[in-house]
Amino acid sequence: MGLTGSGRKAAVLCTAVVLLGSLALPAGAAPLQRTAVPAVSVPASPEIPSPEEIAAAKASESATADQVTKIDRILADAAAAQEASFAAAMQANNAYGDALVTLEIRRDAATLASARAASAEAEQAKTRKQVGQLAGDLYRNGGLNPALSTFVSGNGEVLQQAATLEAISASRSRAFEAAENAASAAKSLTAAAEDANRAADDAARSAEDRKVDAERANAAQAKAVSEAKAQRTVLVDQLANLKNTTVALESARVDALDRQRAQERLAAVTAAAASQAATQNSAAQNRPAAPAAPAAASPGPAPAAPNTPAPPAPAPPAPVAPAPVAPAPAEPEPVAPAPPVPAPAPAPAPAPAPTPAPSPGGSNQTAISVALSKVGSHYFYKYGGSGPLGFDCSGLVQNAFAAAGKYLPRTAAQQYAQAPVHVPLSQAQPGDLLVWGSAPDFYHVGIYLGGGRVVQALNPEDGITVTDLAWMAGMQLHPTVARY
Repeated sequence: MGLTGSGRKAAVLCTAVVLLGSLALPAGAAPLQRTAVPAVSVPASPEIPSPEEIAAAKASESATADQVTKIDRILADAAAAQEASFAAAMQANNAYGDALVTLEIRRDAATLASARAASAEAEQAKTRKQVGQLAGDLYRNGGLNPALSTFVSGNGEVLQQAATLEAISASRSRAFEAAENAASAAKSLTAAAEDANRAADDAARSAEDRKVDAERANAAQAKAVSEAKAQRTVLVDQLANLKNTTVALESARVDALDRQRAQERLAAVTAAAASQAATQNSAAQNRPAAPAAPAAASPGPAPAAPNTPAPPAPAPPAPVAPAPVAPAPAEPEPVAPAPPVPAPAPAPAPAPAPTPAPSPGGSNQTAISVALSKVGSHYFYKYGGSGPLGFDCSGLVQNAFAAAGKYLPRTAAQQYAQAPVHVPLSQAQPGDLLVWGSAPDFYHVGIYLGGGRVVQALNPEDGITVTDLAWMAGMQLHPTVARY
């Protein structure tokens, strides 16, 4: 049903007013939630024996032995305190790096959303102008377009006039619809842009908070190291005095004790991982009911089903045995998806994919070589960095594996979670990813080199370095490694 005369004029003007004022925005979106980073606390230094206590202890062998034991315990506690402060600093550094990565993503999203909103506003302005012209035209002509006047006066061919009226009405309808759609799109995209900008601002504030946390944690860790060194100097001198040896000999003995404790911690983590894997394998082997499923899946050979329950028993070991061999299939897996990509469109992304294809073990060795090439001058630790010169822990891993044709996610937690294969630490191979922390919030990642060594972007002070894994075993080393 159509409108005529003043009714049409009122409807058109109302529509124009609505469209011209359609840029009102919804209320602001909820702010970004920040993940809290635990405060760093440095344990108080224990009481160091006084010179008088040392002199008194030398009066008897038992007293000397007791005092030596006490000093050794103080040194061990100091080493444990350093590990705790080091782990806390790594966690804070990772939180700051992740916050910077999030900030970059949100800023990019805000830029894109703002560009889309600007384009939508330009389109709305154009359609608004068209609606305004149409509204003015109808108003000046009493609600009718001049092109319709001959039809109204009864002059001309009726069919031709009817066709003209239908065409003009359809055109007017399309103009109103286009204006309405443009207004709706502009409103929606402008709101989205404002939400994206608020999210970016919130991410920036979160990054600043994480920066403060990281600086505080690194300062606490540096203080713990400095105090431990000063304390160690005094205690080693006291040990030499008590035992009538030299400072050099006692310093070497203390170092050996530290290494022994580190090796014991690494052995404990490795043994726990191996035990857990053995338990899981044993549980998998003791599930004879599982193989019955394939028989049920094929209803045709139903009569043979009663005779086949016995053979399924060997079937379960088959999936278990390949567990150690899993790395071989893991290598080509990331490459397989690449070939389909070039078929639709020859994109540049698939180009690196053929590199790891020739030899299954080569790509991880390439990643190791690339990571090792970043050790030393010109390269440095950078919060949220993924190259070309500055890296954080996960940025170094991502960069190294990308050079080998394997594209890993950005953060330590994502890199572990999305790995196609996970194996116990006892089965770690060169190129596997070692992580620190607890699932799912791992706070550090490094590339295993074999021989108990790991290459990693450690912290702002140590930079990108090769480290003895045992030294970091007490910093929440995870018992399972990730394999790509």
